[in-house]
Amino acid sequence: MRKPLLLAAAMLAAGCASAPSFDIETLKPTAEGEQISLTGRFELSGLQFRLFPGADDTCISGALTSLAGVPTPEYNNRTMTLTGELHLAETDAAGAIKDACNRGLVMLANEVVVPN
Repeated sequence: MRKPLLLAAAMLAAGCASAPSFDIETLKPTAEGEQISLTGRFELSGLQFRLFPGADDTCISGALTSLAGVPTPEYNNRTMTLTGELHLAETDAAGAIKDACNRGLVMLANEVVVPN
């Protein structure tokens, strides 16, 4: 019995500081100029990314602007916080961002940080 309790305590301690911060089902486009911050598991491919709020395959797609800086490879598959604008996919505002998650909504991120 002790091992499961210790493992659970370690998982809780590790997860407290970097828990995902959004419900993908409630996301909608941001107003012009409005910024939103989302925390989740980050997968990067070039400047395109996918951000996962949980353990399943549900995600939001996006792209980093040149202002965001490009995280180094060791940040791939880690919990990160991205800040930017949400746009309907396949609109002028979304530009060339691929909707790899098929959510109909994409993020243009101008900041990427490791959450506290």
